[in-house]
Amino acid sequence: MGLGLAIVVILLIGLVLGFMVIQATFAARKWRQVIAAGDRDALEEILDMTFEAWRGSRPPRGMPPADWRALHTAAVVAADRDRCRVSLIADPDVRVVGGRRVEAGSAADVARRAAVRMAERLLYDIPHVRFEEVQVDVFAEYRAPDGASQSACLLTTRALRADSAQLDWDADAVGILATWRTREANDAAGIDPEGDALITEAEIDAVRAAEETLRRSRGGEGG
Repeated sequence: MGLGLAIVVILLIGLVLGFMVIQATFAARKWRQVIAAGDRDALEEILDMTFEAWRGSRPPRGMPPADWRALHTAAVVAADRDRCRVSLIADPDVRVVGGRRVEAGSAADVARRAAVRMAERLLYDIPHVRFEEVQVDVFAEYRAPDGASQSACLLTTRALRADSAQLDWDADAVGILATWRTREANDAAGIDPEGDALITEAEIDAVRAAEETLRRSRGGEGG
């Protein structure tokens, strides 16, 4: 009796697990289909869920705290099914050594490393999405003499999936950025990340407006 009950329980657990796997497979397929078809709401939802999961995860061993904090500031500027552009905020890499605060790296150093890590995540770590090219803009924030908060873009870089397949992501960030379309600031004024931008928020807004107009037109014809 005991053995028979155990077999039944095992079979039931197997059926439940099998059902869950099948359900997850169909759900994943549905996500991929709707995103590939251009459903921007689904894409935004996936990005929001993924970024939130990243913020709740633990930093990889050996990653400087400043780099991890920069990654946590990630915000989507614009995205479609093939392209994604994200902005970050970088601070200097300040650590406590022997009871003293020591600057182990500048904000520009952190910006380079964080930009590479963010590009890797965008290209390979977002479920149901396959971006062909990504752009990462990294800013520094500071206080102006009048006390107002201001920002300057330290660097902007664009990475193609096709050029990154065989990339050694653990290599020096400066060397990796040199293989991409990268621009860095030469002074405190920063650079304009909109120059030669991969994708802009205005572009996405225009597409949304056109789609909404088309939907209304079709609705009017149906009425």
